[in-house]
Amino acid sequence: MSSLVHPELEENFLRRGSLVDDLLRFLTELAKANQMDAGKKEKEAKVDIDYSAGVTEDSFLVMSRLSIERRQYTKKESVNKKMSKRSEIPGNLEQMTFMRQIGLSYDSRAKARDERIRVANNFRRLGNAEYRKMNFDKAIEYYTKAIDYISDSVVLYVNRSICFAKKRAFKRALIDLDYILLNLDERCLRAWLIRAGTCKRMNDERGYQTAVDNARSLNPSQGKYIDYFLDKVRSDF
Repeated sequence: MSSLVHPELEENFLRRGSLVDDLLRFLTELAKANQMDAGKKEKEAKVDIDYSAGVTEDSFLVMSRLSIERRQYTKKESVNKKMSKRSEIPGNLEQMTFMRQIGLSYDSRAKARDERIRVANNFRRLGNAEYRKMNFDKAIEYYTKAIDYISDSVVLYVNRSICFAKKRAFKRALIDLDYILLNLDERCLRAWLIRAGTCKRMNDERGYQTAVDNARSLNPSQGKYIDYFLDKVRSDF
């Protein structure tokens, strides 16, 4: 076992005077010599400090702090020091308060969104009822109110675009459809098909074909439904 211990960790090293002790003694003696040459006497005797005293293999913790001369702070420095100490705990408290606010704000936002969804669904139902009555203007009004509460609902924009198309406000219908495809869901099959039908009504064959191609490429499993919808475009849309 002794061969595995580094030479500097053996007990006899702890009993030997260290280089730090020798250096401190040298500096002390040099300071005394300078003071004697200047004609000044020592008022207090210098005490040699043995930093390795009491240190053994089992006990090497620092249990007491060396006494050092305390610095005298100016009034301004003292105030700044007190302020810095006082700011430590409030800083932690502010962080904890901030974290609590994040949690509370998340819960409150979730509850607020649930409430907005509830109100938007009520307006959507009213819009659907007006649509079935062929009251497209009133349906658009209700869908718009619903969108004011939930602005990221694909269903609401699709329903409103159909109402615009029924009113032959084709360009306005395309605005809602493009908003869906560019901002909410680029693969939305209903949006692509309604866009195709709207372009067909506008005699925009290029726009019609582009919408059909995108509907097929982005929704390859819906081929039969796409064919069915396109067959109905000429008669029902």
